[in-house]
Amino acid sequence: MNKPLFDSLEMDSYSNVHSLIQGLQEEMMLLKEAVGDITLFAQQSDQTLEQQRQMLSQLRDELMWARMLPLGQVLNRFPRALRDLSTQHHKPAKLKLSGTGVLVDRAVLEKLYDPLLHLLRNAFDHGIESPQIRRKRGKSEQGQIEIRACHKGNQTIIQVKDDGEGLNIERIRNQVLLKGLLSAKQIAKAPPSRLLKMIFEPGFSTAAKVSELSGRGVGLDVVRSQIRALKGKISVTSSPGKGTTFTLRLPLTLTIAKLLIATVGPIVIALPSDSIEEIVVPKGDQMQKSGTKRFLLWRGQMVPTYTMSDLLEYNCPVRESTPSKALVYVPTPEDWALPMVVMRRDQQAFALEIDRVITEQELVIKSFGKALAAPSYTYGCTILGDGSLIPVIDGNALLEQFLAQSHEETKPRSLSDILKATTKKKSSVNRTQTPAQTAPVPTILIVDDSTGLRRTLAMSLQKAGYRVLQARDGHEALEQLRQSSKVQMIICDIEMPNMNGFEFLGQRRQDPQLSKIPIAMLTSRSSEKHQRLAMHLGANDYFTKPYIEQDFIGKIKNIIEQSKSEF
Repeated sequence: MNKPLFDSLEMDSYSNVHSLIQGLQEEMMLLKEAVGDITLFAQQSDQTLEQQRQMLSQLRDELMWARMLPLGQVLNRFPRALRDLSTQHHKPAKLKLSGTGVLVDRAVLEKLYDPLLHLLRNAFDHGIESPQIRRKRGKSEQGQIEIRACHKGNQTIIQVKDDGEGLNIERIRNQVLLKGLLSAKQIAKAPPSRLLKMIFEPGFSTAAKVSELSGRGVGLDVVRSQIRALKGKISVTSSPGKGTTFTLRLPLTLTIAKLLIATVGPIVIALPSDSIEEIVVPKGDQMQKSGTKRFLLWRGQMVPTYTMSDLLEYNCPVRESTPSKALVYVPTPEDWALPMVVMRRDQQAFALEIDRVITEQELVIKSFGKALAAPSYTYGCTILGDGSLIPVIDGNALLEQFLAQSHEETKPRSLSDILKATTKKKSSVNRTQTPAQTAPVPTILIVDDSTGLRRTLAMSLQKAGYRVLQARDGHEALEQLRQSSKVQMIICDIEMPNMNGFEFLGQRRQDPQLSKIPIAMLTSRSSEKHQRLAMHLGANDYFTKPYIEQDFIGKIKNIIEQSKSEF
């Protein structure tokens, strides 16, 4: 028997376990080195991404401002116009311009000339007194008119101010009564701020006699229409004996602004940060109730509180399965109350209750365009990195719309009046409507694998008064149809994973109950071959993307009504 060359004391022997352990140690060392390399690469990538982000931000700003022109190109025409008026009417007046360097979108700039000229002539005629009257009042004989402009957040603010006699509230009150714009009882209770808004009504004039400049009832209503055409707003303030100020607020057509991203139910919305006074998470003693009204104790004052979901006009929430991956959610303690967003309207604070604050981001606000009839309370929309579309809400305009709908007879403007009107309207609805009297809301199922299209179409249908369900493909649609018997219409795409539109039509045709539900195909495929096959498989109508919202909604309504008459 051969003896080993070395015994166990002279040389270590290793089993397979030792070999495996040694190999594992070597692999771990290599892995550690790889982790170090990856960490270094990640740090370098972060630095590179930050540099690219800064370059893109700078390029984005430069491209946006390349569209802009200085407001002075319009304002600098007005001094000569005022000199001509002063000479013609023997009433000295001086024009002061500030903010001529403020940049405005070139598409908007020329459209500002006419409304600003109206306001300048109005200030000269109605505001500035004659030299004799100004001397008696201790003023200089030369009247002062100032046009100033500035940027504030995502708006351009332009003010036309004079140091004249101010607006005559009593004369306005008499004209409102004479024209029947308000009843005598309403006029008696109306605050001056509401009466001042009446000067923008068509045909309204307080001039004692008709002249070249005034008395024809043409002017301020035209100004308001022109400003509204630019998606802007106009307001007026006046102090007797001291002067009048008209304020124009114009949204930038394409702007980059800080937006507060929040949720209202499953719907994600954005609010401009510069319009928000404060975000409050109320404690128990901060919320007060008076009857059915709720108030927030904020900075020593009682602020009326509204629930955002009540103000939005959707009939049911949009069904959303997964949150956007482009949003970084702010951690929220479970014991927190629902947050309140405090804003101001006509110098009065109000609070909007939302479900959750997500984050604040600097994003581009874009117009919805002409294809979508967007609500008047939206600035536009913003698009996240994953393609998600989020409406940017004007909180003041949303509340204005809610107030206007709360009481059709008086259309109250003060927040306290609105709270009363809203309570009265809700109690009236509860008394007059019963479940038997309330007409059922038609339900429409949208079948499309595009999240963005489902959201957009759902918003349009809900605004038109429909309840909406959503499915990502034919399989999911069949499951929902088996669970819900209330679906009265299906809108379906053709190209989808798992089960496409043609396969879904075939499955629907085999089911006697499902075949009774009308279906319209909405697809990017416009060929006659696709349309002929869809109609052969039982589709009621065929639409192609993109579509005009008003026409599409009208045809969907006709299909539903025709289906009801058949069954």
